[in-house]
Amino acid sequence: MGDEETLREMAIVGNLSNEQAITAYKTAVLARTLDTKIINAQRQGIIGFHVPAQGQEMIQIATAMLADKEDLIFTYYRDLALYLQRGVPLSLIFDQMLGNSNDFQKGRQMPDHFSFKEFNFSTVQSPVGAHLPLTVGAAYSMRYTKKNGIVITTFGDGATSTSDFHAALTMASVYNLNVLFICENNGWAISLPASKQTKAEIYKKGAAYGIPGKRVDGNDLIGSLSGLQEAFDYVRSGKGPYLVEAVTYRIGPHSTSDDPKKYRVDEITDGSEKDPIKRLENLLLKMGVVDSNFVMTTKAQAKESVDKEMEERMNIPPTDPLSIFDDVYEKPTWIQEEERRDLNVSD
Repeated sequence: MGDEETLREMAIVGNLSNEQAITAYKTAVLARTLDTKIINAQRQGIIGFHVPAQGQEMIQIATAMLADKEDLIFTYYRDLALYLQRGVPLSLIFDQMLGNSNDFQKGRQMPDHFSFKEFNFSTVQSPVGAHLPLTVGAAYSMRYTKKNGIVITTFGDGATSTSDFHAALTMASVYNLNVLFICENNGWAISLPASKQTKAEIYKKGAAYGIPGKRVDGNDLIGSLSGLQEAFDYVRSGKGPYLVEAVTYRIGPHSTSDDPKKYRVDEITDGSEKDPIKRLENLLLKMGVVDSNFVMTTKAQAKESVDKEMEERMNIPPTDPLSIFDDVYEKPTWIQEEERRDLNVSD
C-alpha cells in the first residue's frame, strides 16, 4: 500500500489519530512479546499449553478499537492482542495461563481459554466453532432484555466448515440478530490448508443465509479498520448480522503441540518486512509519527513489563485443590462431604 493510498484509507476510517495508531503499535508489540514469553515458558514446563497468535495481531486490535464497552465478545483461543487492546491486564492473562490461586477459573480451564467478564468477554470454548451458536443466543438475549450493544465473535477458517457455523448463521439471519461474525482466516485449520477444507470463499458463505459479507486485509491495521467499519455500522444500525473474512497469517504453529515444519514453510516470519507489526512500524516511521528510538524503547518496555509480570504471577501459590468442591452446589451435598472426608480434609 502506497503512502497516498494509506492516507486515503485513514480518511475512510475517520480521524484515526497518531495517538491511536501509536497505541495500536504498542499493543501489537506487547502481544507479540507476551506470545513469545508464553511459548518459551511452555517449552520450560512452566505453562502446560499455548495457542500462539503471532501474525494475527492487526485484525484483533482493529476489532477492539471499533468495539464499544457494552459489546459482548465471544473470542476463540487465538486473540491475545484483542484482549490487550480492550484493556485486559497482563496479570489476569498470566493468572489464567499459570492456573494460580488468583485465576478467576480456579485452574479448571486449560491455558488460553480465558473468561474476562469485567471486560465483556465470554468464556473461550475449546471445540472448533462451538461458541458460534452461543453468540446467537446471547444476541437474542440482549434483544429480549433490551440491553445495548452488539455481539462480536471471532473464529478461524476451519470453523466455517463446522455445523455450528451454519446453525449460527441460519439463526442469526432468520431472527435478524445483531451479530458480527469475524473469521480470522490465517490459511490453516491446524495443518490443513484452507483450500482443502473449503472450496467456497469464506466471506461469500453468508450469502446463502441472506447475510452480507466482505473480505479485509487482516494483516494491515488501516485495511482492517476501514473494512470493519462498514460491518460494525451495519450491525449497530439493526440491519442484522454481517460476516467478515479477515485474511491474515499464522506465524508458526497451531499450538505448542504442533510442529508446522512437518507440513509447511513460513511465508511470513517474525520481524520480516511482511510481518504485520513490521508493516505498521514502517508506516509510522515513514509518516514521521515515530522514530527508531521510539521503536526500540517500545520493544524494551514490552519485554520488561512481560518479564516482570510473569515473575510476580509465578510467585502466587497454585489453586487450592479443595476448590474442586466450590461452585458446584449452593450448599454442599452429602456426597461432597463424604468425598472431603475421604481426602482426610476437614471443613
